[in-house]
Amino acid sequence: MTTSPITRRSVLAALGATSAAGLAPNLARAAQATRPWLATPAQLQAEAILRQLLQDPALKALQATIRAKLAASPRAQALPDAARLVDYALAQWTNSLIFGELDKDLARPAFLWGTDDTPREWNGYKLGGVGTSGDNPDAIYRTAAIEGGGRYEILGQYHPDSRPLQVLIEIHTSDKARPSTMMTPTARGGTKAPDPQAQSQINQDAFVVDAQGRFRITLASDAGAGWASPNHLVIPASGPVAIGVRDILSDWKQRAAGLTVRRLDPVPEAPAFGLGQVRELALRDLDGYVDFWSKFPDIWFGGLGPNKHSAPQQRPGGWGFVAGLNFHLAPDEAMLVTTTTGGARYTGFQLNDPWMIAPDARLHQVSLNGSQVTPKADGSVTYVIAPKDPGAANWLDTAGLLDGIGILRWQAIPADLKGDGLIREVKVIKAGEVAAIAGLPRLTPAQRRRQLAARKPDYETRVR
Repeated sequence: MTTSPITRRSVLAALGATSAAGLAPNLARAAQATRPWLATPAQLQAEAILRQLLQDPALKALQATIRAKLAASPRAQALPDAARLVDYALAQWTNSLIFGELDKDLARPAFLWGTDDTPREWNGYKLGGVGTSGDNPDAIYRTAAIEGGGRYEILGQYHPDSRPLQVLIEIHTSDKARPSTMMTPTARGGTKAPDPQAQSQINQDAFVVDAQGRFRITLASDAGAGWASPNHLVIPASGPVAIGVRDILSDWKQRAAGLTVRRLDPVPEAPAFGLGQVRELALRDLDGYVDFWSKFPDIWFGGLGPNKHSAPQQRPGGWGFVAGLNFHLAPDEAMLVTTTTGGARYTGFQLNDPWMIAPDARLHQVSLNGSQVTPKADGSVTYVIAPKDPGAANWLDTAGLLDGIGILRWQAIPADLKGDGLIREVKVIKAGEVAAIAGLPRLTPAQRRRQLAARKPDYETRVR
């Protein structure tokens, strides 16, 4: 095979050829269709299987057994909020596990939007939250399963209305349904051990995109010989492979990229994969899946004690920083967290319950990104975590929680960014003292009402 020079012109030519094949235009037309942008046929089929499986008597019986174990767990026994939210967490993990099983159809790859703690209402039905652990409400997470050793292409089309701030595509060999295979350095408490997840990755700063907002990414087990594209990801030579995609929304009015994936070399014959196969896998894996994620807060960043936080840690591959925080408040207390952006184009801070599942982000201000905060005069941001509104502009509502876990993120970062100084101060004070803090941005009651009222319609941009 002759190797072509890898140039921007050759990439754009390849995109034009793809368009001529009729694939990218289909994505563009989806923006004008009555179906929401993310409601692909594969997505709707997956959600139909999920909704049907949730009515299965055997699955319900298994959930009842797991529920009893969760209620008796040390976390539920020690934390009233954890005990109160057992059913909420179990429902989220069940949905998440089923999506993980749905991702195992290697012969018919398709991107599935399978992680979002906030329930979605679309296409004439309601779907409960699909939560795993610390899922970012500013991210749209999608995965597709492919066969190692095959040759594939991802075709992307940015929505004509808006683009995400960051798109990150990673190649994983881990099995989401068996989360012990997904252990990262962060999960191990900040060790320097290699990350077994990210075999290769690329973010949109490296994409070649044409004037119509289209991009093409190739995937193969070689380093790209013969591929007319710098947008190339190396995949393992054999075994199941997962493509993970994060669209990062710095503003909730931004739209995720439309994505398709297809195999370019001959496709081996494969047995049918549907409800029966997913049911069998879910019944096998749910107990272990819930057991892992219910204990995950105890090992995340090495385990964080009450009102303790970690130092920001760089993401594997260098695409951002993340830090964890454990809040433990009395009803009349608040936690102040002051941060700097460090030049990151995306910042986000979210609160989760003790199981690391987020409350409904549409109904409660449990998260704030850079477009939603009010900086202080020096550019820093002081967040106020409190059960009741203290009048501070950057209030993070605990949604009734007194115990929970916070996650701070910095992404789309300068190449030389270090973690030092990203978190300036963390302290617990009496909620009544917030009003006396000089220089703290505040909102009037009317401004707060407008801020909160915007969350639901802005969030639901992604289901329209």
